[in-house]
Amino acid sequence: MTVLLNATERKEKAKKVRCSGYVPGSMYGPGLEKNIEIQIKENEINKFLKSHSIGAKTKIKVNGTEQLCVVKDIQYDAVSNKPIHIEFYASSEDRLVRSKVPIKFKGNENLSNRNLVLNILKDEIELQGKLKDLPEFIEVDVSSLDDGSIITMRDIALPEGVRLLSREDETAASVTVASTLVS
Repeated sequence: MTVLLNATERKEKAKKVRCSGYVPGSMYGPGLEKNIEIQIKENEINKFLKSHSIGAKTKIKVNGTEQLCVVKDIQYDAVSNKPIHIEFYASSEDRLVRSKVPIKFKGNENLSNRNLVLNILKDEIELQGKLKDLPEFIEVDVSSLDDGSIITMRDIALPEGVRLLSREDETAASVTVASTLVS
């Protein structure tokens, strides 16, 4: 299910927009005639970002029109960690797009029970596919891995119609024996 975010076109500078309780953003891409500077209520963006991140699909309603988008970038304040700017790539469902998608590793508790540690080296993967086929995240099951196991980008299963753009030999994660401290 795609979330709908309500935005308004903005005319003010980003700092003034943030002081008014909004998060400034940009929409660009082949789905638009021109780039649009937008603002979205801060509480609406915060709610959205609790369960979505870069690579997430969403619809943005601006000027009475809904546009399918992918979250391309989110900038956060270094001190408060609040979102201060968000970029959306607008496209149609049947157009090829490139996107970085988070990798979620599941089964880590099974590794811990066997005194193994998962070392995550990459937490996102770059993909290309039709917007309708791109997942919001890629899930990798690590529960049955053993000491010395390595997961490369090539090893990660992708949905049909989605192509890997990350280097195939790039290591996403590895498994090692947990070391014990000797006192």
